[in-house]
Amino acid sequence: MSRYIAGLLAHVRPVFMLPVVATSICGALLAPSVSASIAAQHAGAVATTLFVAHLRDGFVDGHVRGEETPPLSVAAYRWATAISVVVALALASSLMLTAGLLAASSVLALLCLALLHAPYLDKHPVPVTVDYPLGIAITLCGGFAAQAGGLTAGVLAVAAGVAALLSGIKVGIDRLDAAFDATVGKRTVPVIASETGATWVAVGCFAAAALVVLGAVSTGILPRRAAIALLPAAGCAVATPAVAPRWAVRIQMGFSYAFVGVLFVALCNGRCHGWTILGRLLPASPVGQVQLYLVGRGPELVEHFPFTTLL
Repeated sequence: MSRYIAGLLAHVRPVFMLPVVATSICGALLAPSVSASIAAQHAGAVATTLFVAHLRDGFVDGHVRGEETPPLSVAAYRWATAISVVVALALASSLMLTAGLLAASSVLALLCLALLHAPYLDKHPVPVTVDYPLGIAITLCGGFAAQAGGLTAGVLAVAAGVAALLSGIKVGIDRLDAAFDATVGKRTVPVIASETGATWVAVGCFAAAALVVLGAVSTGILPRRAAIALLPAAGCAVATPAVAPRWAVRIQMGFSYAFVGVLFVALCNGRCHGWTILGRLLPASPVGQVQLYLVGRGPELVEHFPFTTLL
């Protein structure tokens, strides 16, 4: 029994799980008001779908492809996957009743990605590159829709920009594993396009992220201050050919947090629930005082002093 539990826990993988849960909560905090119970349901649902993906990966890589030693038996994988799918569907059904169709649909879309990632999507260069970034974008939109009941053009623009940026980082991560992936038949971008080709594909993804932001700002979908996100996107692009792949990924991950943070603050614009929470968490600090002052004066003050939202 202890081996079974240890095998299940081996598939939790906090390094992947926590960013997904945080993305769901981030999407919720972009809404004007937040129901904690609905936010917890959506975060739990997306975490469950990712657990399903990890179980599928473990089964396929261990029992089908023989790439690693599986921590669970075939029967254990099947039972754990079936139970996890049922839990995800139950949470999706609950979200349908409490938050609406879009929130439930986001969970179902993530569940499809989880079930298809292995053994299908991870064998081809495009889906193996974009499925996790796409999952993050869907999670962000779903977290927001669960609270607001719908989506805005601004949220969709942020989700698209984040997906493009993360796709570039994924290409960089695949550069680190290209030699091994080639031996097991995984056709990632670095495997089929070489180191040089993968470098420029990654740069293209970062450029696409910048263009999404630039287009959203120029059309008024995002406020002008969102253009600051062009700087971390450019930093990712410059780091890709300039430094060793392992260091490039670390730099890009750092820039990705800056990219998301700038877009969150710009889209929030003093109107979202996350802005209020930041003020409550930091009431005694200069940052908190500035935030509380801006919230009290209203969004029109933010428009006059856009850079104060970055304090």
